[in-house]
Amino acid sequence: MVFYNKANEAVERVDLQTATRLEINDLLVKKGFYKKSSHDEEVPEEYKEGPYVEKDELTEDIENDM
Repeated sequence: MVFYNKANEAVERVDLQTATRLEINDLLVKKGFYKKSSHDEEVPEEYKEGPYVEKDELTEDIENDM
């Protein structure tokens, strides 16, 4: 997986070959991406454009979903 900035420059590469779906979900949430509860849920405005800020811990709600 490659993370890009707004200038379309690669800023980070992560090897996902051995990662499980849950590990990838955790990684994206930790990187500041929003995980919807359902397919129909709208993504909040503050998550649509970034910047994405890495989090130290997953929130309890996200941990309980997995």
